[in-house]
Amino acid sequence: MAEYKLSDINRRAQSDAPEFIAECEARYHAQVVHVADVIAENSRQKPIVLINGPSSSGKTTTNDRLFRALAAHGIHAETISMDDYYRTIGTYEVPWDEENEVADLESPNCMDLPLLGQHLKQLVAGEEILVPRFDFASRTFIPDTRALRLDEDEVVLIEGIHAFNPLIVGGLSQSAVCVYLSIASSVEDEDGMHLEPYMLRFLRRAMRDSLFRNSPVEDTLRQWNSVRRGERLYIDPNREHAALSVDTFLPYELCILMEKLDASLRRQGEGLRRAGLAPVEQALGRVADIDYAAYIPEDSVLHEFIG
Repeated sequence: MAEYKLSDINRRAQSDAPEFIAECEARYHAQVVHVADVIAENSRQKPIVLINGPSSSGKTTTNDRLFRALAAHGIHAETISMDDYYRTIGTYEVPWDEENEVADLESPNCMDLPLLGQHLKQLVAGEEILVPRFDFASRTFIPDTRALRLDEDEVVLIEGIHAFNPLIVGGLSQSAVCVYLSIASSVEDEDGMHLEPYMLRFLRRAMRDSLFRNSPVEDTLRQWNSVRRGERLYIDPNREHAALSVDTFLPYELCILMEKLDASLRRQGEGLRRAGLAPVEQALGRVADIDYAAYIPEDSVLHEFIG
């Protein structure tokens, strides 16, 4: 795991922002290219690519970057979103997280994983499947909306927090490449303040939720312990399936996220401490601003969170 000094991040943000941003982006890009190289080398034997990772690890953007990187190898990638396998609200009992007294929205029981597993096996066998769609506005599962069959020179990319679930991976061990995405970095300063990977992911999620999901920081905090519980129960036990991994952290992002969230976070001291995020409160006012708008690439993973 990479460990960054806050003093170094601040110095580079203030002295050479364009080069700092470019170096962070290049490090992430090199990892994606390596993963694409391995997928391409094994594409005939393993046409299924399962992309897993905890909340706000950058799965959506990395999935798109892999799509582009594989095209450079002459390999066309189809995509399937695990979100389209959510079950219609009201047709099942949403599991309850008694530990945190909220709905367990991370549970695999909210999805039709057996159907997805069956679909992937059919694709490996050369059969056509009918991919469903989930309408988030009405929270409704809509079956059979898109026909899909893999040609010999194609792979399919599937991303989601349950991509390594035994219901999916079981029976696909010889046909799938498993890729794990996460923030595998931390940030510390000389006073002992230490931002662990899950804290850095919280900043991403809080920013994304407030911008794109009409969910203020206090709502993200209220659900955060349940999100973490879901990661421990549903993601961590299956990480052993991963053959490849990508650390999606861009050190310069801390400067952007802390500045944008500063006012909201200052009102949430108790909530931050209750969610195990006290170091985030300690970091307020310690992170330098950065002039970034002109230097972030159009396909940066950070756009997934800041727009």
